Amino acid sequence: MTTNASTQTLPLLQGLPPILPKGKIRALVLGSFPSIASLQLQQYYAHRQNWFWRVLAHCRVIAQPDDPYVVRVDAVQRQGLAIWDLYARVRRQGSGDDCIHDVALNNLARLLSTSSSFPIFLNGRRTREWQRHFGNLPADVTALPSTSPRPQHWNTPSSRAAALAEWHTALCTAGVVKAILKKL
Repeated sequence: MTTNASTQTLPLLQGLPPILPKGKIRALVLGSFPSIASLQLQQYYAHRQNWFWRVLAHCRVIAQPDDPYVVRVDAVQRQGLAIWDLYARVRRQGSGDDCIHDVALNNLARLLSTSSSFPIFLNGRRTREWQRHFGNLPADVTALPSTSPRPQHWNTPSSRAAALAEWHTALCTAGVVKAILKKL
């Protein structure tokens, strides 16, 4: 995530604004930075192979993963779930987190100071990045399996069930959802 001559030629990409509940934040899902598809559509987790919206449907945060984006966002907001990213701006070629350079951080300290305490769920086990940039912030942080299509935990029924169970447990503990599960 350093600057060099070759990364300077990459465009500076601007992330998406946070999705915030209309009331109290029960939990914050924190990714790294939107994919190319998400930036083009101006929608979080817009890549069709990303599991994020299917996970939220499985956990009953939203009704259907294919509902219009505005309907999914409204459901997320009504459940008290916030969605944002670690980085506000980056230089990157492609969508991979391993290609991120020249980062500007989102102001998570401000968000934490303007709301009552809430857990933060790192989408993708970004513990190293969290600790490097935000380790001094007082927050209850849980690293969850990435919903990106790249990780192997979405490829087999048993690994998928384990990843879904982790997400469901975290969302239940935060009070975002009740303890009712459905099959995916």
